[in-house]
Amino acid sequence: MLPSTSSVALEELGWSSFQDLALAYAEDFFDIPFVSFAKGKDGGSDGEQTIFTQAEQPSSRVLVQAKHTSTLRALTVADFEPDLTKMAALIQEGFRSYILITNLSLTRNTEVQLRGRALEAGFERFEIHGRDQIIRRIRSSPRLRALAPRLYGVGDLSQILDERRIEQAKALIAAAKGDIDRFVATDAYRASVRALETTGIVFLLGAPAAGKSTIARALSVAALDAFGAAPFMLESLTQITAHWNPLDPTRLFWIDDAFGSTQVDPAAADAFNRVGPVLSACLAEGNRIVLTSRTHIWKSVRDGLKRSTTAGFDRGIVEIKVEQYTPRDRAQIVYNHVKLGDQTPEWRAKFKPLAHRVAEHEMFTPEVARRFGLSTFTSQLEPTVHAIDAFIRNPASYLEEVIGGLTAGGRAGLALIQISGGSAPVSDTRSSPMALVCSAYETSPGQVLRELEALEGSLCVRVVKDGEPQWRYRHPTIGEAVASITASSPALLDVYLAGTNVGRILDEAVCAGLSVEGAIIQIGISRYDALIARIQAAGWTLDSRHIRWFLIVKATPEFRRRYFTSPITKGHPLVGRYGLDHQLLILLALLRNEGLIDSDYLRDIQHRILRGIQEHGIPSCLSRAAQEIVGSEDFSEAIASAMSSLQEGGASFMRYWEPSKEELDQMASSEAFGPLKEFLEMLDGNGDEEEYAAANEVMQEAIATRISEIEAEIEQENWYHQEEEHDCRSRNTSSSRVSARSTATADSAVAALFRNHSTSSASDIFSDIDE
Repeated sequence: MLPSTSSVALEELGWSSFQDLALAYAEDFFDIPFVSFAKGKDGGSDGEQTIFTQAEQPSSRVLVQAKHTSTLRALTVADFEPDLTKMAALIQEGFRSYILITNLSLTRNTEVQLRGRALEAGFERFEIHGRDQIIRRIRSSPRLRALAPRLYGVGDLSQILDERRIEQAKALIAAAKGDIDRFVATDAYRASVRALETTGIVFLLGAPAAGKSTIARALSVAALDAFGAAPFMLESLTQITAHWNPLDPTRLFWIDDAFGSTQVDPAAADAFNRVGPVLSACLAEGNRIVLTSRTHIWKSVRDGLKRSTTAGFDRGIVEIKVEQYTPRDRAQIVYNHVKLGDQTPEWRAKFKPLAHRVAEHEMFTPEVARRFGLSTFTSQLEPTVHAIDAFIRNPASYLEEVIGGLTAGGRAGLALIQISGGSAPVSDTRSSPMALVCSAYETSPGQVLRELEALEGSLCVRVVKDGEPQWRYRHPTIGEAVASITASSPALLDVYLAGTNVGRILDEAVCAGLSVEGAIIQIGISRYDALIARIQAAGWTLDSRHIRWFLIVKATPEFRRRYFTSPITKGHPLVGRYGLDHQLLILLALLRNEGLIDSDYLRDIQHRILRGIQEHGIPSCLSRAAQEIVGSEDFSEAIASAMSSLQEGGASFMRYWEPSKEELDQMASSEAFGPLKEFLEMLDGNGDEEEYAAANEVMQEAIATRISEIEAEIEQENWYHQEEEHDCRSRNTSSSRVSARSTATADSAVAALFRNHSTSSASDIFSDIDE
């Protein structure tokens, strides 16, 4: 063990952050939850203090006081004199134990004197936990560090983490350093820590700029420390299969924007359903998963996800609602970013009387607070009430102004990240995207790379992707601002269409005149053909579902007419061979109304839809799109026929959806015949109510009976194999032995945290923001 006082600069935390640390320390040390009770300034020259109390206990109440200083020195009796005078009143309130937690050093003489005074006043127990003891606890307790993640920003990582984990963490910490320095442990973070411990999976939801990625990054660092979980930042859910190693069940997989960055990615939603069993197996072995998504994207995909296949998924959902942040947390976020940013003391002095307005603003977000701390964003901002309000209300327009004011090399660098699919190689000098942006902005590769280095930390960050360093936007809203600038310039739009990955174009773009939430590039009719050429050139590398989604949601009738130069036929790549999925039927309904579907193919698809209703119970065949394709009359007749068959037991329906024994063994019993159950639910409201009630009752009973029969068959087979295996072992005991495998259950790494109920003014936090 290294000297206990090295490498953890507690004086750098600030008094408010030290208060949070004091509560986390108390909870970790005493293993009992504490809650905030009151808050106020010490009035001394060396720092601030806060009085906290434990929740009511049957036998006694415990008081915890935090005392912080920004200078390295020892605690004296004089420092504590004002508090000694208050002890009699605290005794009257029922307190019997007094715990002082301070970053001041502690001498034996001071401890003896203070303990004597406290016991004399009537306390039964008095403890002082000074700088050395706190640092020893920090270094020995991953749980404490997880509860107070700002510690990762004030310590030497190599002396806090186990040597075996240092190499795994270097890249993550390098990118996270600025975030961790400024991090505030909000209720959302604490809920995420609890979910990561109890379920192994956290799904962070929130509006743009709410701080999802920052919390995810803090969780990754804390999990590396507390659980030994090596972090893997992946691009998509499908990559978990490649990176999951059953022989190394101590990994954390972090996927930002799991279901799309600015809009829904249909392929990602389908991927979740496909890899659900893999996720469950991965979690069962001890791995951990952190996902993020914008709330509006989640709401669009959630009903189509098989969430039950991933154990604990719903319990791991944490929605970040900035409007519900406590006043103190908001103020602390602003304080940390401005205090630790690159603003001059003069600018901070002007900003200081307005800081509380930022924290209290109705449109406050952590990302806005971050921008106030960086001169890159505020070089043209005069700290006045009106200017501050405008900056918060119009972050996109201000950001576009900032980007527009960069050098040609800086603008080209940000455009390079965009057309490279969101990440560009750090050492790229000869790629096609680099050549395109250099030509458009009349600059050189060397200048582009130099400017990107200058913008690191403010507009872009350096990350490692597949072992190679890459440039990425510091925040997704920066990419949206770059896209907005691109869309307003015909020359830059051509560069975008020529150089950007076509899948990303389908994510970000929309035909001009249509309004789609999250779409950031408007494609005018004059550039339809250029985009269509890119889509068709991509061929099989582009998921057909991705193209269909664009054609349904984001394309005008004219775009579809140009895309389908002749009516679509059964052999078209977008059709697939046998599928009747809902998305395809919606596209075909549109094309039928626009006269873009071949007559032979139309008759074939109509026949398959009617058969799907009458014999198979395919849910998508009951959709509005399916009804438009076959016509109302035929649709109603098919439903009547289905009702009649279902009331008689629905034999053809049961055969079509019956799971194999292997499939049933891999799913919960409630999931068996899932599509048929969905069909029955959708059938409600179509046709006669009494007929539906009778049909539904018959089918639910038939499904339950068949599931029981299959389970009995599986149980019988398992018994037979076990008996056979037992006989085999009995015959071969002389040649082989079976070793028992034991599983150790790790102690809980993180406990439930307190909630801060402080009622004092959050503006006190800004007292030294300009110092």
